[in-house]
Amino acid sequence: MRGTTGGVLGLLAVAASWGVFWGGWAALIPDLKATLGLDTRELGLSLFAIPIAAVPAMAFTGRLANRVAQHTLPLVTALFAAGIGVVAFAGTVPVFVAGLLLVGAASGAIEVALNATAAAHEARDGVRLFNKVHAATPLAMVLAGPSVGLARQLGVSRTAVLLVVAAVVLGSAALAVDRRGWRGADTSAEHGTRRAPVRWMRPFLLVGAVAAAVLLMENAVEQWGAVHLEQNLGAGPLLGSAGPAAYMAGLSVGRMLAQWKGALLPDHTLVRLGAAVGGVGLAVGAFATSPYLTLAGFAFAGIGLAPVVPTLLAAVGRAAGPRDRSTAISVVTTTGYAGFLASPPLVGLLAAGIGLPPALGVVAGLGLMVLLGAHVLRLLANNQPAEYQVPG
Repeated sequence: MRGTTGGVLGLLAVAASWGVFWGGWAALIPDLKATLGLDTRELGLSLFAIPIAAVPAMAFTGRLANRVAQHTLPLVTALFAAGIGVVAFAGTVPVFVAGLLLVGAASGAIEVALNATAAAHEARDGVRLFNKVHAATPLAMVLAGPSVGLARQLGVSRTAVLLVVAAVVLGSAALAVDRRGWRGADTSAEHGTRRAPVRWMRPFLLVGAVAAAVLLMENAVEQWGAVHLEQNLGAGPLLGSAGPAAYMAGLSVGRMLAQWKGALLPDHTLVRLGAAVGGVGLAVGAFATSPYLTLAGFAFAGIGLAPVVPTLLAAVGRAAGPRDRSTAISVVTTTGYAGFLASPPLVGLLAAGIGLPPALGVVAGLGLMVLLGAHVLRLLANNQPAEYQVPG
């Protein structure tokens, strides 16, 4: 029992520390821009180093986890802390970009390692973890953003802020060390016959496509929610910033609810319900004429979409089996990340053509795609060995 608790604590610590960095990052960018003497174009190009490094790192981490198993998460989390440290002391643009490359690579690796570790712990301990673990990140982001902003307003240097965050991340890496390992009663499955690559990969790519649609919806609110409130509804900066915060709070609440009662529903039903609620909430947020109703819609969207990606990942972890689990998680996480990356420019292009509220309405319509895509979980369930099923 002690090992199980420690393992879960490590997962929660990494998820939260990851959210602490990304929640406070936006508040530090203006200071970094001024200190390094970057114009808007140069800053944008520099920040592009993060996704450039993240994508190949995500693809590589699945293979890494197959080799080093439970050591993967502490390792990549420590690298993340090192990248934050490099950014903290960056005094020139090349050092800044080098730090961002390390931050991006380690951040992408954490996404895969965190999900692979959660899936391994679910299989090992017979518990449900994904919604609990994924709830920690948005909650930390909601708290970190204003905290970092307040620290900067009080005159705390960005170097000091980043070093504190790096220390928090490094502490979470230590907590993530799991001496029990990933293997438990399912080790005999390691000797099973590996499936044919194409047949094995297809359902996981389909799950990744569904996750990509959800992450596209999520990032649309995170990146464009404040703009919509201020530009179209006349909200001030404070009320505008509450848009993404309301969505993040909804994510945390929705995942806690799913952790508590989600086992009462089959996975595909939970995904469909989340897609319907999330799509309706985002549509309300897009077309409401009151900023407060828009905030309510964004929060409702967060509650609805909250359990979808964790449920997809948990289903993949159970269906893949111990030999292929990390690779399958890597495939789904990397494919889903494409939706996250595509969201800001796609919504921007749509908004340029039809306006931001209709563009957000189109994104809300992706909830229907997710609802229909939930059928892929039946394909996974049909191929899922009985010994990998997690008790409800």
